[in-house]
Amino acid sequence: MKLNAEEEFVCGLNAVSQIIKTRPKSVRTLITAESRNERVKSIVQDSNIHMIEVIKEKASFFEDNFKEINHQNIAIVCNKRSEESEDFLESILKQENIKILILEGLTDPHNVGACLRSAAGCDVDAVIVPKNRSCHLTPTVRKISCGASELIPFVVVTNIVRTINKLQDCGVRVYGSDLQANASHDQVKYSKKFALVIGSEDKGIRRLTRENCDELIKIDMSQKMDSLNASVSTGILLFEIARQNKIN
Repeated sequence: MKLNAEEEFVCGLNAVSQIIKTRPKSVRTLITAESRNERVKSIVQDSNIHMIEVIKEKASFFEDNFKEINHQNIAIVCNKRSEESEDFLESILKQENIKILILEGLTDPHNVGACLRSAAGCDVDAVIVPKNRSCHLTPTVRKISCGASELIPFVVVTNIVRTINKLQDCGVRVYGSDLQANASHDQVKYSKKFALVIGSEDKGIRRLTRENCDELIKIDMSQKMDSLNASVSTGILLFEIARQNKIN
């Protein structure tokens, strides 16, 4: 099956279901193998309602086309979801409460997808990534995010530090996750206008980024481990901030 430059494959039950639910007009074709799975049947019914073409393929089609993804024998051909530019942040910065996740230097799509899922669970307003040396929205990111990539604006910026400074000018307090920080994540009182910066597992956040954060925080853990997976750290920190802000 040929795709044009504006289209992509997205596979997996949650990702496919979320796209059909939120932007059905962007979906050209639903591809599925014969299945008795009730969720697959429900997705096929939704596709019929939205006049989406449904094609049945053999299981080998999915193995040949999605070798490295848990495809669950279901996929769609849809228009690529556009990433947002820096200008998109203007609308968010007018809000009374602001929740932003900044991912710096994460190149593993599985990590990025998992971070998006945690961000959606904490009702984050936007996820920001740098234009270069960072994973953007890919089919794998969409699959791993379980539909979260359809719910959160994905903003691509040219300069992380400049973006942090812009957020700070609008009253957003920026917290950076850093293994060498003095403050434990559960001992900090978080602002209701916040941005959380997560760096890559091997290098963390860059020195210049670290220096421009308002506060550096760490997750206390056993000395048996040096660090946590970036997406695990993201989940722990976001949910602690959400817990505090809900109580306060």
